[in-house]
Amino acid sequence: MNSLTFEARVNAEHLVVVPDEVPVGTLVRVHVEPLTGDPLLDNYQPRTEIGRLALAARRAYIEAGGKLLSWDEINEEVRQRRGGVSDE
Repeated sequence: MNSLTFEARVNAEHLVVVPDEVPVGTLVRVHVEPLTGDPLLDNYQPRTEIGRLALAARRAYIEAGGKLLSWDEINEEVRQRRGGVSDE
């Protein structure tokens, strides 16, 4: 993936965390570029045994070719496993 730059106007419903000094209505430029490695796996040091186990399970899953899912993908998988029934 190549890098991507776009401009957007900050509105009250924006989802990007911006400093408080950037008021609504400000034009901002966002630059997106791919990162190498996994920042969570490379930098995070769990403090508990359950955290170490969870991180080890995550690492093993990814190394075995597992795909990390977005929240929408997780919700869809849960819906399918419930036989298409939604909790809404």
